[in-house]
Amino acid sequence: MKRNDQGAMRQIDDPLPNLGQSRRPWTGGIGSKGWVPRNTFARVGVFMFGATFVTGALSMIAASLLLKGEMQASIPLPVVGFLASFLAVMMVLCVAGWFLWYGGRLVMSSFRRAAIRKK
Repeated sequence: MKRNDQGAMRQIDDPLPNLGQSRRPWTGGIGSKGWVPRNTFARVGVFMFGATFVTGALSMIAASLLLKGEMQASIPLPVVGFLASFLAVMMVLCVAGWFLWYGGRLVMSSFRRAAIRKK
């Protein structure tokens, strides 16, 4: 702090810098809430990736029923077969749920318009 002519210290209104924060504000990556594709090529690409994620998730959900039957038939002990198939189906459904959520977010962001920026 600097002293002015009267010997008193001057007040600084700026907050202290946060050393853990980067210099520029974080805008988020692809798929974040505020992310918007900037041009038509990016919109089409994001839509294709999002649609692939969504259809993959829906096919995983449909195939989980077949997985359960196959696992129970291949394991001779009924209790072990039930537990193994239950855990496998739960894992598949968790992954499919994440794919569905992320793919839906990508598809929705492909329809948002970017704000006009001043250069």
